[in-house]
Amino acid sequence: MEPQRDQNRTLQAPREGVDRRLRPTEIEAVLRRSAELNARRWSRLRQEGPTVSPEVVVQVAAAAGIPEPDVRQAMGELFSRKAADPPSYLRTLLGPARVRAMREIGHPAEETDAYLEELLRRDGGLKLRYRADGHSLWDPGSSGGLVRRTLDLSGDRPLLKTRSLEMCVEETDAGRCTVDLIADLSNQRSEQASLALLLGVTFALLFFFAGIQNGLFLIGVIPALLAPALGFRLAYLKSKRDTVRVLDALHDAAEAGPPKVEEEPDRSGRRPGEIQGLKPIPRFVAQKKASPDPEPGESEL
Repeated sequence: MEPQRDQNRTLQAPREGVDRRLRPTEIEAVLRRSAELNARRWSRLRQEGPTVSPEVVVQVAAAAGIPEPDVRQAMGELFSRKAADPPSYLRTLLGPARVRAMREIGHPAEETDAYLEELLRRDGGLKLRYRADGHSLWDPGSSGGLVRRTLDLSGDRPLLKTRSLEMCVEETDAGRCTVDLIADLSNQRSEQASLALLLGVTFALLFFFAGIQNGLFLIGVIPALLAPALGFRLAYLKSKRDTVRVLDALHDAAEAGPPKVEEEPDRSGRRPGEIQGLKPIPRFVAQKKASPDPEPGESEL
């Protein structure tokens, strides 16, 4: 005998805890989504939207758990043409880790954004990670991008060696926009610094152990430490130049615009199945082969 079921009983969604805490990744996702929803209320050409001071931005970010140096760095990148990079030992040794290129393009923002995204996906081999109202974030992607990056010995695809690429396309006037590209090379800088430190310590130890037997070899300890650092600094500067070259090439491609597709010829005046400009194929007629003439001395039977 089946037990009677309560017809008035309804399923209720589980209640979420009121005092639930958000992790840094969840805070970032919420802030990005809320900023995207807020940006949709204002068009790109309207500048009379709500404005706040940098101090208020710092206070709001601090309430969300974002440190003030990160907020200052982001505002510095926004208001200057150079990508902000906090001071560190790696920056002193090898140089800044962020490369920025900005140019004004004489094409609409939406058309330019779509064309550059196609180039980054098709030619650059990058993967789209985030997009919101003219801003997009790209990176090399999964392990496949890491393999292509390792095998790229010719340097034809330097963007695969970057940690991330940020693209911002903003409309300035009617039919014109500004393209801002920021490449993060912090991963390459860390790799170059690690290799320089490893080789420098190895060579310095060799000179040190040799100097125990002969003190003259101790003179080479300091040059052995500095030589790998100088070599990897030159290699890192070359990587930065290659990255700047590719960013300039992207700007040139955006100025040229997408290639125009050739229009198909008008076939409205043709009959179905007719090929214009070709003569009709003649019908094949089998012809009788002429019999050879009989040789002298032979008689026809």
